[in-house]
Amino acid sequence: MLNEFEIIEHYFKLPLINQKEVKLGIGDDAAVISLSQDKELVVSIDTLVEGVHFLKGLSPKDVANKSLLVNLSDIAAMGATPRWITLSLTLPENNSVWLEGFSKQFNKLLKNYSLALIGGDLTKGPLSITIQAHGIIPKGKFLQRSGAKPGDYIYVTGELGAAAYALRYLKNTDDNLKPTNDELEKLNKPEPKIQTGLELRDIATSCIDISDGLFIDLSHILNCSKVGADVKLNDIPYSKTLLKLNKDLAIDLALTGGDDYELCFTAPSNLSKSDLEKKITTSKFFKVGRINQLDLKLNLIGDDKKIYKLKSAGYQHF
Repeated sequence: MLNEFEIIEHYFKLPLINQKEVKLGIGDDAAVISLSQDKELVVSIDTLVEGVHFLKGLSPKDVANKSLLVNLSDIAAMGATPRWITLSLTLPENNSVWLEGFSKQFNKLLKNYSLALIGGDLTKGPLSITIQAHGIIPKGKFLQRSGAKPGDYIYVTGELGAAAYALRYLKNTDDNLKPTNDELEKLNKPEPKIQTGLELRDIATSCIDISDGLFIDLSHILNCSKVGADVKLNDIPYSKTLLKLNKDLAIDLALTGGDDYELCFTAPSNLSKSDLEKKITTSKFFKVGRINQLDLKLNLIGDDKKIYKLKSAGYQHF
C-alpha cells in the first residue's frame, strides 16, 4: 500500500508542459509562479463535501468532474483564463481503486483545460475535496459583481434547473419524471463557461456564476452594485423536463435549485441582441430582466404582472 507521499508521486505529480510561469511546482513547501507586468492573478477556492455537495457513493470519476469544473466556473465568471490549481484531498481510507478512478479523470481534465496541478495536501477523514484555482487576466479586465447600472439588461447563459431536477430525481426516482441525459450530466459534469467569460470582458457591466440559484446569485450582483431588478418569470430559460412540471415547482428549481454553473451577467441596454450575438459566440444567452433603481430588491414578475413570492431564496449552508 502506498503512503501519503507515494500517492502524490504516483497519481498526481505530472510533468509541467507549456507552464513557463511555474518556477516551482509539486515537491516543495509552496509553489512559485512568475507573472508578467501586464497580467493579474485571479484566485478562487471551493470545498466539496460528500453528502453536502455530491451524493454519497458518487463514482470517483464524477467526483473529479464536479470538484474541478465548479472551481473553473468561478474563474470563468471573472473573465479569466484558468492556468493552475492546488488540490487538498481528504480520504476516509487509502483505496487504490478509488484513487485510480479519481486521478485518471482529474488528470484528463487538467490536460483538456491546459491546467497544471502545482501543489496540495492529502489527509485522512470524511471525503472532501478542496481546490484552489488560479487564473490570469490582462490588467484591469476582470469582471466583478459590482458594476450593474440602472437600465442594464440581465442575461443568463443556458437553461436553468437541470441539475437541481436531476438531484431531486436521484433522491426519489419513483415519484419523479426521468431527466434527460443532458440534465443528468449537468449535475456532476457542469461545463464552465470559460470562453464566454473571455468574450464578456468588454461587454458585461457585472457577472457571477450561478452556483446557489439565480435568485440568490443575482441578488449578490444587486447588493454589490446597489441597484434593484425586475425579472420576468416567462423569460427564464427552463430546462426541458421542468416545462412538464407543476409551474411553482419549475420556478423553484430554476431560481433556487442551484448547481447550474451558467453565467448571469448584465450589459448596457443600447447593445441589441444582434450586437451581443456578434460578440458572444460560445454560448446561448437569454435576456431575463432589467436593472432598476426604484429599490434594492429583486422583483419576480409573474404572468399576471404581479410580484411572485418564492418559498425559499436559494441554497445556503447556514
